[in-house]
Amino acid sequence: MSVSGAERSQAFVAVRFEDRSWVVDLPRGEAELIGPEPSAVVRVDGLARAQGRLRWDGEMVTLERTAKTPPIFVNGKRMPARVILRPGDELSVGDARMVFGLASQPHASGRRALTHQEFRERLAEELARAARRGRPTTLVMVQAKPGEGGKVLEAGLSSFRAGDVVATYAHDELELLLPDTSFDQASAVVTRVLEGTGLAGLRAGVAVAPHHADTPERLIHRARLALRAAAEQRGARVTGPPESVVAGAPLTARDPASLAVVARLEELADGDATVLLTGEASSGKGVFARILHDRSARADGPYVVIRCATLVDQDRITAALGPRGGLPDGASCEALAARGGTLLLDEVCELLPDPQERLLDAIDALDGDVRLVATTHLDLRALAERGALSEALVELVDGVEVKVPALRERPEDIVPLAEVFAAASAQGAPPKLTPGALARLRSHAWPGNVLELRNAMERAVRLANGGELLAEHLPSDSLPSGGGEGRLREHVDSIERDAIVKALADSNHNQTHAARRLGISRRALIYKMEKYGLKPPPGSSRK
Repeated sequence: MSVSGAERSQAFVAVRFEDRSWVVDLPRGEAELIGPEPSAVVRVDGLARAQGRLRWDGEMVTLERTAKTPPIFVNGKRMPARVILRPGDELSVGDARMVFGLASQPHASGRRALTHQEFRERLAEELARAARRGRPTTLVMVQAKPGEGGKVLEAGLSSFRAGDVVATYAHDELELLLPDTSFDQASAVVTRVLEGTGLAGLRAGVAVAPHHADTPERLIHRARLALRAAAEQRGARVTGPPESVVAGAPLTARDPASLAVVARLEELADGDATVLLTGEASSGKGVFARILHDRSARADGPYVVIRCATLVDQDRITAALGPRGGLPDGASCEALAARGGTLLLDEVCELLPDPQERLLDAIDALDGDVRLVATTHLDLRALAERGALSEALVELVDGVEVKVPALRERPEDIVPLAEVFAAASAQGAPPKLTPGALARLRSHAWPGNVLELRNAMERAVRLANGGELLAEHLPSDSLPSGGGEGRLREHVDSIERDAIVKALADSNHNQTHAARRLGISRRALIYKMEKYGLKPPPGSSRK
């Protein structure tokens, strides 16, 4: 049975050569596989001549040997004159290592849904662009009933703008990225699209940067909280995240580096000196700040958190810090509510000029009756030299510095935190982490720190669907600059896993249709589903 143009896959090879790794899409038609010429799909200077001719017709990829040397090996065996490549096949030519794969298919409109890994990359790029332009970016998480995710995906690909991004998050769950879109606009559009499907029980959570969050990990977390709120509110279809401050990660200090930070904060707890916690974004600085409050003489007083990166509109700034020009008698704001307790300025480095002035006025109004704690992932002195922060503000918060190590620098905290997050995300007994999952947790770099770990565990639980958590449910690093073939294999496994999740969602979990979309047999799909622990949701079609 031939595959229509709308269902054809996109083929690629992930390459590792010397100290470089990259991914290259295969062009339609014929092309040289590897060689020094610019026309080669994989261009490397270490070969004297080109080797291998690829043919990709949208349905099948064939590879023909064009020279005896250098030899081509496919899955560790010297290849015959001609082979048909299958997703996951490993190729080697000289010192170059390649893994062949199939990406998701385009929609009839020419668009295609992204995998979760692709979506995360686009989200990071869009947030960086939006920050430069000062425009909002909206993230939407959508949950459908079992087996209905494909219908929602079809509606999204048909309805949203060309610049919007649609992706598959997990079984019957989608994620949407809407650039230059406010909360109200996104809510109206998503509501209309969901209603147009005619499906009951659809829920969506909406979070907007920078109002709700300022980083990809924080935005994902807030959107997931919004989705949870939509599910809990009777009659709600589209909901934003709770406005109250979300509790941070639990204190799980097992690593000596974490225990050293706790000990230092306990030393400082009884005083009133300003404390500046420094470290990478989402490394847990807020959790450690709470320790300082809870173990101080002010523990019975209020604990107020102002997330500086979200102070971007006048209503939010006024609610947090009061009106411009000073606080008259009887005025109220979030900062003044910290009187007698602790005021945490989360990521004070992100504060804009207007709220900087209002913060100074609010601190004056508190007249010393507050413990000031600030966190930052940037050098405050360097920001002041560039004019981004006022000298007065830097002097205010530049107290006793306590450095919080990144998560990768306190490895003994990773697994205990992961177990806590998995248990919190599970609907029932905490899922078991297999040895492979534990190894992946320990080997991943976690550039997004604790919040990335939390988000990853929530998605892993969704992918496992009540089963054990496998390594394949967890993120792999982007193609590494070092680490050898094992890391390349790990990266391609992650791509393949997400492509299968997306194909199953596209096909309403019909395995025969999903296998056809992926260009593999149903038996091969079932094997790969078992390999990646992708249990079908209850009530879904399995044939």
